Amino acid sequence: MNLLAKLMVAGGVALMAITSANARENQEVKWDSKSLIINGRRVVPVMGEVHYSRIPADEWEAEVKKMKEGGVTLIATYVFWNHVEEQEGRFRWDGQRDLRRFLEICKEQDLPVILRIGPFCHGEVRNGGIPDWMFSKGCKLRSQDKVFLSYADKLYRQIYSQIIGLQ
Repeated sequence: MNLLAKLMVAGGVALMAITSANARENQEVKWDSKSLIINGRRVVPVMGEVHYSRIPADEWEAEVKKMKEGGVTLIATYVFWNHVEEQEGRFRWDGQRDLRRFLEICKEQDLPVILRIGPFCHGEVRNGGIPDWMFSKGCKLRSQDKVFLSYADKLYRQIYSQIIGLQ
């Protein structure tokens, strides 16, 4: 398996919904042409997008509650690389970059989260979320270039360090 494929698998693992332990235990999930069927009950998921790192952290809980009250049943969020590693090698997970805290708030509201981990993100963010410093590395971005993939691997490992134990 080449490195890109391994990173895609790692990304797929990170895209798993993060739910409360109670919600995961003993669930029977089926589907048909009409809906998901969870524990015998038809469910049509409604996903809402929120970019946690663009919202002040002290507003996250209220925003997540509003989404739930509006009928959203799961949340998708990007992890913008250029928000968490503005300077090469210095990952910041504090303040409004605190991914773990955001996920814990969603978990408290029983809202699963789909992490959109990039490294390239279509979220109307500068350079598709790729940090400015990556453009001086002499590698082909968004490719199987080994240099690019080594940096993407560091990003994925950092993201994993933030979500471990929440799955």
